[in-house]
Amino acid sequence: MDPEALAVIERVGRRCAVCRSGRGWRQFTVVQPDGREPVVMCAACRARYGDAPPGPPAGEPTAAPAARSADSIPATPAQRPPDREDRVRKVLRELPNGEYTTGKIAKAAGLPQAKTLRRLRQIAASGEIREVGKRWSTEPPPTDLDEALDRLQARTSNIRIVRDRSPVG
Repeated sequence: MDPEALAVIERVGRRCAVCRSGRGWRQFTVVQPDGREPVVMCAACRARYGDAPPGPPAGEPTAAPAARSADSIPATPAQRPPDREDRVRKVLRELPNGEYTTGKIAKAAGLPQAKTLRRLRQIAASGEIREVGKRWSTEPPPTDLDEALDRLQARTSNIRIVRDRSPVG
């Protein structure tokens, strides 16, 4: 580690500027994005954000805004960050067609089960998925013919219906 980077790491108190972690401080790297102040990042944040660390956390004080004169131009409203893709929808798209529990979908999306369940119910209301018992199915809904064959097979004990599951095209 070069002495300049070590001096920056010591100056910020051996803490990652993004996640505020102090673990493994000897593996910290110093990134200087686009002429801004140098930013100390741990290995995890460096892997996550690369050379473009996020802005300062909400709880930290930022530089005080400059005083405006009466004839100054009003500031433009803060721009919203681009809408991020819904993680539950992304997971449902990536999983192969089948039935999954709420817990499995929540784990794959990295969200709590309660939040995932709310999102699954919203997605089911739009018709993208359907609830089958306590599971969520990403398969297309069965046709009337499929449902009739299932009822026939359930009522008879000596019949076995073999169907091709490939889509009819």
